[in-house]
Amino acid sequence: MKKILKHNKLIVIIISLITLFFLFQLPKIEINNDIEVFLPDTHPTKISNNQLDDIFGESDSIVTALKFKKGDIFTPANLETISKLSSELENLKDVDEVTSLTGVDYIKGSAEGMVVEDLVEDLPQTEAEGRKVKNKVLSWDLYSDNLYAKDFKSTQVLISLNDGLTNADKEKAYYQIKDVTNNYKNNNTEIHLAGATAVNVLMGSSMVEDIKYLIPFIIAVLILVLYLFFKRALAVVLILMTVLVSSIWAIGLMAFLGINLTLVSTVIPVLLIAVGSAYGIHILSHYYDYLNEYQGEITVAEQQNLVIKTVNKMGKAVFLAALTTVAGFGSLASSEIVPIKSFGIFTAFGIAAAFIVALFLIPSLLIIIANYKDDFKTKNTDTPEFESVLEKLHSFYSKRRISIIIIAVLILSGSLLGFEDIVVDTPLIEMFKEDTQIRQADNFINENFAGTNIMRVMIEGKESGDLNNPEILKDMDGLQKHLLTNFKEVGKASSITDYIKRMNQVMNYPEEEIESASDQTAAGTEQLSKSEAASSSFYADESQATSSSFYQADENQESEMSSSSFYSDSESEKDTEGSSFYQGESESETESSSEREILKGPDKQKNISEYQFIQLLNSAFARADRKDIDARELIDLLEKEMNYKAAAYYEIPADLDKYGAASQQNLQNLISQYLLLYSGSVDDLINDQLEPDKGQMLLQLNDPSNLVAKKVRAEIYDYTSDFPEKYNLTVAGNATMALEANNLIVSSQEKSIMISFLIVFLIVALSFRSVIAGFYGIIPLAFALIINFGLMGHLGIKLDVGTAMVASIAIGIGVDYTIHFLHSYHQERLKEDDLYLVTQRTLTSTGKAIIFNAISVAAGFLVLLFSNFYPLIYLGFLIAVTMFTSSVASLTILPLLLNMFKPKFISKEY
Repeated sequence: MKKILKHNKLIVIIISLITLFFLFQLPKIEINNDIEVFLPDTHPTKISNNQLDDIFGESDSIVTALKFKKGDIFTPANLETISKLSSELENLKDVDEVTSLTGVDYIKGSAEGMVVEDLVEDLPQTEAEGRKVKNKVLSWDLYSDNLYAKDFKSTQVLISLNDGLTNADKEKAYYQIKDVTNNYKNNNTEIHLAGATAVNVLMGSSMVEDIKYLIPFIIAVLILVLYLFFKRALAVVLILMTVLVSSIWAIGLMAFLGINLTLVSTVIPVLLIAVGSAYGIHILSHYYDYLNEYQGEITVAEQQNLVIKTVNKMGKAVFLAALTTVAGFGSLASSEIVPIKSFGIFTAFGIAAAFIVALFLIPSLLIIIANYKDDFKTKNTDTPEFESVLEKLHSFYSKRRISIIIIAVLILSGSLLGFEDIVVDTPLIEMFKEDTQIRQADNFINENFAGTNIMRVMIEGKESGDLNNPEILKDMDGLQKHLLTNFKEVGKASSITDYIKRMNQVMNYPEEEIESASDQTAAGTEQLSKSEAASSSFYADESQATSSSFYQADENQESEMSSSSFYSDSESEKDTEGSSFYQGESESETESSSEREILKGPDKQKNISEYQFIQLLNSAFARADRKDIDARELIDLLEKEMNYKAAAYYEIPADLDKYGAASQQNLQNLISQYLLLYSGSVDDLINDQLEPDKGQMLLQLNDPSNLVAKKVRAEIYDYTSDFPEKYNLTVAGNATMALEANNLIVSSQEKSIMISFLIVFLIVALSFRSVIAGFYGIIPLAFALIINFGLMGHLGIKLDVGTAMVASIAIGIGVDYTIHFLHSYHQERLKEDDLYLVTQRTLTSTGKAIIFNAISVAAGFLVLLFSNFYPLIYLGFLIAVTMFTSSVASLTILPLLLNMFKPKFISKEY
């Protein structure tokens, strides 16, 4: 080292140039907290999600929820607000599509068959016209829990962004959307913004805020603690310089390599400031101990010799401490969770940088500073009070070995009991505090609508048109109903089946109802007579239904036309050839299909008795698949029982007899014709408008927990195990990727802990040339980790992407205390056989530096208690606890075991 430190000025220049290089890289750093960055590119779920993005487009959207305090969402004034907001949002550059009450397709039946129009063609001017819009909305459950809440006070505007946007583009689009929506906030309108994109953007903003405030805070804490210990401004400056240089190197390298900054990597500068100070502390602590032996002044040469002496004595211990710390953090590189992997790699690099600066830059600067002084005055920085406390501590526990062992066993036993209560869960939204706008927005939407957590299910056939098969569509519809029935957390399940069922319904509207609708249209404003209104009181005020033009025919259209014309009419050769859905079938099959008759709807003229009404209710209830149905469900069953507005046909056409089809191919052709007739876009649900072989089901979960997603996904796989073999199933989406990241936490945690312990064991064992030494090296760490995980279980702290790093950080930092103690104890043991004195001297020298280092690291991490994110708050708290437990274990349990068992390695000279 003496030869190296002769080139002290060159060392300073080289380190300064490297620091400047990395400093200029910092502006290039990008923030990205999208859930997909948590998974490696080779992960099957990430590959599947990218595949679904390519086929159906990206499913993530920014959700704008509006709540009106005056009137419901169907009043003219509120509908006008929704319309204006939707129009403004559509005009934004990066917005691809806006879905709202005033901008969504509506499928209705008419004398012509099927008509696709805007749900709101003209904004209503009166309350009555608003109620007509409401009637239309309620006629199709596709809109429920997305475009209206149960209290009709709230609605959503779903904003899809253009595909392929960068994170910077998404951030810009989010704030543009926020600016637009803010203009609509008033005494009547409450607005919430949520969705995966909003979470990602706001997490980035909060990260910047954390860095902006926490870094200066931790630096101030470090300066205060360092000054209280050293009582020298120079020591504070030198150690502070060490941690700042190491932080610049680590983050600068990330920027240079194009690695995104995530919530996890936000901790890197905080950690390096807190931990990187250790090496400078140990070197300067021993340097000033030597310096305190002189009284008054020493020569420059003597001072330089002290620097060399300090480095020679502490070099090995600091090197081993840095090596094991690098190994501890480097073990995180084995994690499959990408942000944790990056955190481990670049933190290890930063620790190595801190070691280099402490071992080379600090001594070089001490020598350079001494060269510019004519004399070098010493300043006594002894801390006799502190040393006295350590001596008393040693005296206390050296006489109570058995008691300490019993206490340690009890603490470990209590901690182990907490293991079974540890919950592994990583919902991104729950990383925010409850009082943040995004958390409140997400809660509002989950409570009032279908939910913001998206799971995607793709059903894939082998050939073009396979998804038109009524059997697979019926299975898909069954899956949707099953999930909605069995999981309250599944707020909505949507797929192409919703459109097929609606089209089947309107194409099978009872003929007499179509004729009635045509007559109503021809009559213009003609109203039902009082007797007609009275006789139809059980049928939801039919006068309103007809007056809403729900099934109006064109005035020039002949009233005889009905949906039955879409099936082969045996009386008309021309109709059979021109409009049959069963073209290409044999003549007998065509004749068979023509025998079908559409079920009649309710008779408007018929009065029924109370007894018949009870019978009707019982018949409708018999259709239910469970007993605990609500009023809305009972009404739906009544409508199906009576085929009110073809409610009995709101289904996938799969029954050959009911639809007068000779084969399943007939019905598959029918479904193909439905898709041909539909003029709207369903690109987000099927891969081809006419002959799809891939279909997507979107599940909206109103609970962000990965434990819920796990149960739902397992049920999907279980239910679809009976699907035809020719169809493959893929489950993806943000909910699934978060679940996979959650699953990786446990395996990554176990792997990194084992690797950390193994590396620490090997380094200590090789250093002391003893396998037994390796076991002594990991005992304090094991003690600290058991307490850490037990505490998590007892306090209900979840094992998430933040707290998953505690173990490796604790090992990486805590091993320093063990190595420094073993190294100092070994040196004292070579000089003295009296174990009491050996332990006392070790405690008053190295023990002092260990406690001070533990306090400074703990204080640094406690700054994270002021973070915007719960994982970082818990990380800071748990690291502070492990610093306490690992340092105490190193200063009590470790010497206790060394003195009791007297291992040979500790008294050998190497």
